[in-house]
Amino acid sequence: MAILGPVAAALKRLFGPLTEEAAQDSQVIVRQRKFTPWSLAQTFVLGFLRNPVASDEELAQVAAQCGTPVTTQAVDQRQTPALVKFLEGLFRRAIPLVVGTERVLAKILERFTDVVVLDSSTISLPDGMAEQFRGCGGSYGSGAAAMKLQTELSLRTGALSHVEVESGRSTDNATSRQQVHRAKGTLRITDLGYFTVAVFAAMAARGEYFLSRLQFGTGVLLPDGGAVNVLKWLATQSGPFVDCSILLGLEDRLACRLIAWRLPPEQANRRRQKLREEHKRKWNKEPTKERLAWCDWTILVTNVADELLTPKETAVLYRARWQVELLFKRWKSQGRVAELDGSTEVRQMIRVWGRLLAVVVQHWLMVGTAWGNPTASTVKVCEAIRLFVGRLLNGLSRSLEELLCTLGDLAQVVSKTCKRNKRRKPGTFELLNNVDLLDFRLT
Repeated sequence: MAILGPVAAALKRLFGPLTEEAAQDSQVIVRQRKFTPWSLAQTFVLGFLRNPVASDEELAQVAAQCGTPVTTQAVDQRQTPALVKFLEGLFRRAIPLVVGTERVLAKILERFTDVVVLDSSTISLPDGMAEQFRGCGGSYGSGAAAMKLQTELSLRTGALSHVEVESGRSTDNATSRQQVHRAKGTLRITDLGYFTVAVFAAMAARGEYFLSRLQFGTGVLLPDGGAVNVLKWLATQSGPFVDCSILLGLEDRLACRLIAWRLPPEQANRRRQKLREEHKRKWNKEPTKERLAWCDWTILVTNVADELLTPKETAVLYRARWQVELLFKRWKSQGRVAELDGSTEVRQMIRVWGRLLAVVVQHWLMVGTAWGNPTASTVKVCEAIRLFVGRLLNGLSRSLEELLCTLGDLAQVVSKTCKRNKRRKPGTFELLNNVDLLDFRLT
């Protein structure tokens, strides 16, 4: 598998030159005794990859596999502010390493230079981190300190194209990722948190594509310049899909497509229930009748031409946005990145940065062995990776060829044992390869 070469190279670079740089900046090792920068990094990163809630005793066992036999007390004594700085520095150096496959996963993705999903996830931090990472104090990312990870996932290659570390108080709408210039022909898919007509207009001017749901209350005009009430106008349209050219924004008047379809009643009612709960929590009041009626529809806006994407293909691509949500779910449920355990704030932050590094390494390995395979279970793949940590430690201590051999063995294990449980509905990559498989009841 050609992808295993870049994975091996990224691992060698992470636990080689980048570890050395982070160690020098943090001064985590002033006088070398047992631990080297490399064995220290592997102990805390691969130790938490093997077991996200590893005890000091378990971490000492990993250190021994790195060729550094130490006591449990020695691991405890290493957990200092310098180690926090070391792991944070290593994480910030790791995220620019882009590991993705060049294999054709679905022809629909090949129509674009890249297909990027942008979304964020928030992690609560110890209150002592409030100066560096200010929290928002709400139910999501609550407390004085929180970290927001603005994450870009490439559907075409599986790569983590970018991870931006921001304070939890920052909003998606104002993130610096809104202003990023991507390659011409790149499609960016986002949810409503990133909805800004001015950003869409700037992207279109650069030859980039956007795909987003329509924000409630945004002005919509027909090509002749006449403003419309969106819900009343949609009610007059025929066919399973509404697909029309519009001008977006009363002032910006951005030329694009509006693609909409009415949802089945049970799905619309779930949306209304969620909307009522959100309004009750935030403002202690009911949504307006018009806002509740909006839940009957999924309404998308895009500047992708109709000859490039049909309405059904557009629906499938927007549905694929869920892949980044599943990524965050794996990070939090399997990787435990959002859990603040540890007797001190220092130990808590060591676990935050160590686990974040672990899930990045885990993602590289998952991309190298299973990305785009419609029969693979990513949850099972991640569990198989945990069981391979001992082999990875051995491979990293040897030549690149031996590490590649280890990764090849992991790929075989994944292909043979990490099958998705049988289900009635097709997965994302099955739908991307055949949009007609979408069981989509239109009313």
